[in-house]
Amino acid sequence: MKLTPTQRNRGFTLVELLVTTAITITITGISVTGYLNVRNKAKMATEINGARNLIAAYLSHAADHNGAVMAGYRSDPDATNLNGTPLSYPMNARYPWRLAPDLPRMEGNMLFNGNESALNEDNSDYLASVMPNLGLNAVLVGGHYGSGSPLPPSSRLIEAYGNFHLTRLSQADSPEMLTVFASARSGKDRPGYFDVRPPRLTGAVWTSEKFSESSPASAHGFVDFRYNDKAVTASLAGNVQLLSENELRDMRRWSNQAAIEGDPDYTIKRQD
Repeated sequence: MKLTPTQRNRGFTLVELLVTTAITITITGISVTGYLNVRNKAKMATEINGARNLIAAYLSHAADHNGAVMAGYRSDPDATNLNGTPLSYPMNARYPWRLAPDLPRMEGNMLFNGNESALNEDNSDYLASVMPNLGLNAVLVGGHYGSGSPLPPSSRLIEAYGNFHLTRLSQADSPEMLTVFASARSGKDRPGYFDVRPPRLTGAVWTSEKFSESSPASAHGFVDFRYNDKAVTASLAGNVQLLSENELRDMRRWSNQAAIEGDPDYTIKRQD
């Protein structure tokens, strides 16, 4: 059968072009989604490995100090950068540079995935101190002694509230539940922060609203549920796991006293 000139030059119809475009967009969307999922899983795996290294270093530091855990935030005149240069406040008060001597390789353990290049920037010492991928539960584990602390463990406050923070490994009632490190962020599109806060202290810290990437980082204590609505956490027992927002709203995962009292809604109260 011979084709007429009209049939030979007909080309694609509008419907055929629309169908082809729709198929192309669908395939492209699937490919991009698959790529993003793979990349996110790789970041999660790297962060989990970093959490294991961090908690191992943290526990090693405690073992070297007769069971005393490292203060969550306190100026340390002996803290230095990777070149051995002494660091000033507040860089020497945040945990990364104080814990660095116990870590086998700082670059891959404490900075957020893909941000290792920050160590080569002019303000690398500062960035390394303020933007580790995992924040420390400093207020209730070790104690936050900084001027910006919501509850610094001063003698006056301890007299008023009791020993609200854990200072030694031997004090832990449920070390497998007590969160030491958790995925953190300092703002939208700014993953990584040195500090994470519990849902409650003497009052509510977290908002009652569900976590959203568009909400302020402080609305959930700087915790970042970036892996399918879960955060990487490391406990005082050394176990690393992914926990959801609902699981981390349980104060027994933040406060040793809450674990002792068995109270998931625990709030620090004044002593009678």
